[in-house]
Amino acid sequence: MHFSDITSSLSNAISQTSKTEWAGFICSLAYIILIAFENSLGWLFGIIASVLTAYLCFSGNLFFESGLNIFYVIIGFYGWYKWIHGSEKKEALPISKLSLLKNSYLILLGIIVWIPFAFVAKKYSTQAMPYLDAFITAFSIIATWMTARKLIENWIYWIILDALGILLFANRGFYLYALLYIVFISMSITGYFSWRKKMA
Repeated sequence: MHFSDITSSLSNAISQTSKTEWAGFICSLAYIILIAFENSLGWLFGIIASVLTAYLCFSGNLFFESGLNIFYVIIGFYGWYKWIHGSEKKEALPISKLSLLKNSYLILLGIIVWIPFAFVAKKYSTQAMPYLDAFITAFSIIATWMTARKLIENWIYWIILDALGILLFANRGFYLYALLYIVFISMSITGYFSWRKKMA
């Protein structure tokens, strides 16, 4: 395939992108940039993006991903509050880190949640890519909670999950969201080093 064919295919894909997907893309981009630089306003854009993404995923038979984004809306309000008033002194929450043992517990918890999610998705629904979507859903719940608590390891989780998200959304024809997840990986790396610098 020639370069002109690739650019033509990409142009056609973008031209077919809905206004809802564009709005979700822009809000998601604003969310990740603001969160990476520890700006609590990012949670507002995250909430809006999650509402739009939940609708898109449901229409694309990504039911777990749709449910996950509803969860994002709820924890978005929690994260917004915790970032502003979450410290012991009811002040802005500081960045912190988990021990290797506690991270191991979270990974084990993610696997425990993933297995029944995948079983239900495969056996009782028309869910697209059930094992992958269930895995992303299980660990995204954990990673989002970590983000809300300003645990620096959240960025490592997101780098892995966003890489898997590219496959998931590209498979369902949401190419703009697949592109967004490439940006997410870049911003997750930026966020990790930005937070680590602030911790130091």
